[in-house]
Amino acid sequence: MSETTHLPAIETLLEAHRGRLLAFLRLAMSRPLAQRVAPEDILQETLLEAAHKLDGFEDRGPSSFYAWLVAIARFKLCEAERALQAHKRAREEPLQLDPAQTGTSPSMGAMRLERAELLRAALAELPEAQAEAIRLRYLEGSSLCEAAARMQRSEAAVKALVTRAFTVLAQRLDDQS
Repeated sequence: MSETTHLPAIETLLEAHRGRLLAFLRLAMSRPLAQRVAPEDILQETLLEAAHKLDGFEDRGPSSFYAWLVAIARFKLCEAERALQAHKRAREEPLQLDPAQTGTSPSMGAMRLERAELLRAALAELPEAQAEAIRLRYLEGSSLCEAAARMQRSEAAVKALVTRAFTVLAQRLDDQS
């Protein structure tokens, strides 16, 4: 059968999940994103992406199609958040340094290197999930949404891992100072 023969069935299937998916998007969107992008726009992108990738869907039970749509919607939300952050960064003025203050003394450089080594050692002692959350968020610069997707955890779970890691790191670094 041709793709056009399946079109009404695909539209019907996607339309059956439209309301529930829109409700999910409205709840999942951050306030700053919702002020700039309509949830219906993200829904439209999600449904379009789903229609294009329908051949890649693997049926794993009654709710697997909706779960697949939610995964696509989460990805679209991450893309929109990333675009919003890029837009914000582009509008920020660059930091102006006083030319007289840009030099670093040898002793200050040595202190920074020592502090960096203490931080690396403290990171190595963290539980793997906490260390991974810190690496993704602060060393690789991933957004919370991206880190959650890569770790296959919720954003709240990644936030909790980062908070616990910071508490442990602060204590260890204070003890060693």
